[in-house]
Amino acid sequence: MKKIIFAIVAMLVLVGTVNAQTKKRTIDPENLPKVANELIQKHWPSCAIDNAYIKGKEYEALLTDGTIIQFDSKGVWKEMKCTDGLPVTLVPVYITRYIVDRYPKQLIIDCEKLKGGYEVMITNGLKIQFDLRGNVTHVDE
Repeated sequence: MKKIIFAIVAMLVLVGTVNAQTKKRTIDPENLPKVANELIQKHWPSCAIDNAYIKGKEYEALLTDGTIIQFDSKGVWKEMKCTDGLPVTLVPVYITRYIVDRYPKQLIIDCEKLKGGYEVMITNGLKIQFDLRGNVTHVDE
């Protein structure tokens, strides 16, 4: 009987630990990794960080203009969303060229790093996936 009670208590502690690691918590923007803060200062100089969060080992920053940037544990961006269009200097050149050539009036409003490539969304709602060589692998209208 003691073994069963011990096993149940151990499971509850484990579940509580997992939930604590997956829950998004607010943090001071200065506690974002240095690389993340530098990226924001360089590419969004007129914006401040409105809120910053940590979830497990990943970070998220919400800027005053509504931009949302997700970072890995080292502060490297994983996904960026900006309704006013992302800075083209942050998006791989081959993606920017493709969008400018084929959709000249559209802005990239979402860019996510995927395993082996990227997915972008442009202002007309079109989602386009690219591999790391710049080839379009999927278009979702």
